[in-house]
Amino acid sequence: MTLTEFWPQCLLQLKQSLPSQQYQMWIAPLTVGEENGNWVIFARNTFTFNHIRERFWPSVESARQAILPDGNTPLILKIGQGQSLQAATQAIPLNVAASPVPAAVTPPATAVIENLPAAKPETDAATPEVAPKTRATPKRTESAQDIIAKRLRHSQSKSDSSPADNSESGNTKPAKAEKHEAAAPATASDTAHENNKKSRYTETNLNPEHTFAALVQGKGNRLAHAAALSIAENPGNSMYNPFFVYGSTGLGKTHLVQAIGNQLFATDAKVKIRYIHADEFIRGIMNAFHAKSFDAMRQQYQQVDLLIMDDVQFIAGKDRTMEEFFYVYNHLIDEKKQVILTCDTLPTHIDGMDDRLKSRFSWGLSLELEPPELEMRVAILQKKAELAQVKLEDEAAFFIAKHIRSNVRELEGAFKRVVAQSRFASRPIDVGLATEALQDILAVNHKPMTLEHIQNTVAKFYGITISDMVGKKRTRTLARPRQMAMTLAKELTPLSLPAIGSGFGGRDHTTVMHAVKSISKLRKDDAETTKAYETLMMILRD
Repeated sequence: MTLTEFWPQCLLQLKQSLPSQQYQMWIAPLTVGEENGNWVIFARNTFTFNHIRERFWPSVESARQAILPDGNTPLILKIGQGQSLQAATQAIPLNVAASPVPAAVTPPATAVIENLPAAKPETDAATPEVAPKTRATPKRTESAQDIIAKRLRHSQSKSDSSPADNSESGNTKPAKAEKHEAAAPATASDTAHENNKKSRYTETNLNPEHTFAALVQGKGNRLAHAAALSIAENPGNSMYNPFFVYGSTGLGKTHLVQAIGNQLFATDAKVKIRYIHADEFIRGIMNAFHAKSFDAMRQQYQQVDLLIMDDVQFIAGKDRTMEEFFYVYNHLIDEKKQVILTCDTLPTHIDGMDDRLKSRFSWGLSLELEPPELEMRVAILQKKAELAQVKLEDEAAFFIAKHIRSNVRELEGAFKRVVAQSRFASRPIDVGLATEALQDILAVNHKPMTLEHIQNTVAKFYGITISDMVGKKRTRTLARPRQMAMTLAKELTPLSLPAIGSGFGGRDHTTVMHAVKSISKLRKDDAETTKAYETLMMILRD
């Protein structure tokens, strides 16, 4: 097997085994070549070289062993530029893959990582695709997630074969036809039609920038994104009606739900869409009360085909507002119109919300948006740089992403600050400039972790007091949070085990050791403990 036959097969295996964003960002841009009978994998710069070596080289070697178990050609990682190859579309049979390699090559089959002088990197940074994963293990029954995955695969294949700019404009006419039409004088009817379309879009209250094309996918929003695409294709489906999206502030809930509206309007400009914030609905109720025009207000909302309400939790505790929304909601659902709601928590956890509404909000599909992981944050920054038409170096993108972890809104704010600093100083966006622009944020984020902060965070998370945590009681409801806090203290602070034990009511260091061992075992066996650990770790690091 030659290198040009081997590498596409290796790419195929890595594409199937790694998350989509990691593959597109790190593996796909690698190039290959041959030197002195050796197969060489080229990384484009030192930063990429180090990252591949530390995180992905074992995966590359595993793929090589699977394809050529008896091969004896060394595989070397270097900095430089070689031939770019695409992943194979299907795996070749093992007997073909195991064909003899040239007899002249005699060194043992080992993976060699050689750091040569860096070749001049390419000028354009690789921009990762944000296609959703499609390798999730299917369930035995046909669930909502299964159907979402099928529809996502279908819609993704359609989007891959269409022009990139069609996702926002809905314009699929050939370029020649556009030029011809542009040359022809616009008729009065064409102008009236266009003005009418713009007027209808204005009435939707949608933001034209909130589209699927501008939305980056990742682990935290992949399932919700797939569901949103399905709704945009087939609104009113009882499985997704209502579509209830919840999560902390700044995670992209508004962007996601408005993307559904924009996609639907691009498909059919005659569809009636209305996006409102809960505050707007409340103000409408107040105005209707003074004008005694509740019937007219209901009629206004009951005529829409798609109703999107942001921050629905704000209507909780307002009896007349909840009652009127109850009538509107029931009418839309009965008429098979689509309802989309966003909130900061699950429907059943909304304090002060009418029980009838809580129940109805849970009828359809409820999905949570989670904070973006590192790769997703980098992809978001690169997407913003692409839209802003600015050059963002890979190292700078990772630097910003590593220090801004809480939510997308803060990440975008940090990016805008860095871009402004770059334009003001007429300097490229590198790590040095990003450090200068974000120095106040970095100073806050680098405050040393303290035992008291960990105890307060864990106590608040589990709903107990600090005195309970450091007290002598050993009930399960107190022991587990105490063990979690000890484990986090060991991992996030430089304190010794005796010092940590002393901070928990004068306990012995062996108690801390037992706590760490218990939490480590529970993280392997208990999904709830694993999620609690990861959530607390994210809260503390942010």
